[in-house]
Amino acid sequence: MTEEPSDERRSALKPLPLGIGAATKEAHFVAAPLLTAAALSLAGVVGGADDEFRWPGPTLLLLVITALTLIFSMQLAYNARTFLYPRQDLVDDLAKGEGGLPSDAYVDEMFANAQARWQQENRHAVAAYDLGTVLLGLGIAASLAPPDCGKQAAWRWTAAAVVLVCSLADGAWAAFWKKY
Repeated sequence: MTEEPSDERRSALKPLPLGIGAATKEAHFVAAPLLTAAALSLAGVVGGADDEFRWPGPTLLLLVITALTLIFSMQLAYNARTFLYPRQDLVDDLAKGEGGLPSDAYVDEMFANAQARWQQENRHAVAAYDLGTVLLGLGIAASLAPPDCGKQAAWRWTAAAVVLVCSLADGAWAAFWKKY
């Protein structure tokens, strides 16, 4: 029977917080593609009916930058994900070598290094994703601003203001209060 690892060793063997790997996987490989599609779809609408929008050119540019930022977050997450794997996968891979099973200390060090690298790389992906979600909100708010000839100006300005406030709150949360 193997000895139970110490608390210090245990903390080096897992990312903190524990569920961040699964959470970022969902954000980058499920939500980001859907948000990218939303940004590009809205860009298509703005580009095809520019007389229905107050600032069609800047709105279109903002939505395209949003899509590219979210795509970049997916690429960064994909790269980071190569460093996130179960410890046993590392043991199995190292056991295939000519030297047989490496020592637990060696495996622990390699695993801790991979975890640290994943956390470092993943932070960049999370920052790009957060920026993309804020930009998407700004693009939606810009697309809601009514044109000069609009008949529902009050409703569109109200909707734009709500989206703008929520987007700025999202950005503030990501920048100042988010734990990871």
